[in-house]
Amino acid sequence: MEHPLPARRATSLALAVFAVSAAAACGGGGGTQGEEEDGGGASGAQAAERLHEAQMAQFGDAKVVPDRSELGVYSQLSTTRRTDRLRESSDLDKPQCIDAANQWGELPAVRDAPTSLATFARGDDTITHTLVQVPEETAEKAVAAEPPEECASYEVTMEDGSTTSYRLEEIDVEQVADGSRAFAVETEIDGDTVWLYSLVYRNGGYLGTTTVLGPNADEDYRETVAAFTEKAVEREQSVLA
Repeated sequence: MEHPLPARRATSLALAVFAVSAAAACGGGGGTQGEEEDGGGASGAQAAERLHEAQMAQFGDAKVVPDRSELGVYSQLSTTRRTDRLRESSDLDKPQCIDAANQWGELPAVRDAPTSLATFARGDDTITHTLVQVPEETAEKAVAAEPPEECASYEVTMEDGSTTSYRLEEIDVEQVADGSRAFAVETEIDGDTVWLYSLVYRNGGYLGTTTVLGPNADEDYRETVAAFTEKAVEREQSVLA
């Protein structure tokens, strides 16, 4: 069975965009449901279950990995909590870049929202898709957020003193659903170039993100992140309408 990118490399790249790449960095919570704090209690759990049903099981050669997927309140997902710990244990030369590509992840309405996170494996590539139920104005705010200009490049230092440089750019991708924005992050880990392409979109009262993480050997990540998201939106509309 194929598995997502090795944890050490994925974790290092996760530091580039933190919560955006949390799933790729740490995997899910063994297919379990996050702690149901906030998020509407039982109703929130039911909403998260419905979001999970709206996830695809396969996209081309990419197949979902159940033990790297999870659902529950966003702030209580194991991936979110692991990423929060990563944030606390690292230093940035430009602190304002800590949430450069995923400012939505710190919005209170997102932190308390029902969420489904699915992870897919495709050879050396890891694809993650996160779906969050939020008020429409929150989804609009999330997509409208632009990273600070000075965050085109920045550096992260870990507790052990190791340092990694990152390059972030917004990329042009045809609009998906009601509005979308896409980014690419590049870094070198153990001498290899690693890429993360991320697309955030809004679909009515749902906020979604797709990330593709890996070596981008076929240079197809831009097309993959867009095509995956388009199919994901079709699935959402058929299940959640």
